[in-house]
Amino acid sequence: MGCTSADLMRWLPQALGELHTNTSLVVDGRVLKDAAQPQLRIFGSSQPVRKIALLEIPVLQVRLQFPDDWSQGDCEAVLNRFDLYTRRGGG
Repeated sequence: MGCTSADLMRWLPQALGELHTNTSLVVDGRVLKDAAQPQLRIFGSSQPVRKIALLEIPVLQVRLQFPDDWSQGDCEAVLNRFDLYTRRGGG
């Protein structure tokens, strides 16, 4: 993802809706959001900044971990909402 961990934290409430309260977020080994019994776990790892001429884009590698008892449809619904909300671009 082209964002920082702070960006992701800001986006999570809208990107996940009601699931946000039951989500944990760990980036670079630091717990940024904790949930007592998380349904969704998000793990992030900061990567080297991408540079295009004078433009610098932060890079965050993100992995979402869903509960084993969720159906493929449940997972896809969350991923689709997350992707649509966090996608950035022009055009």
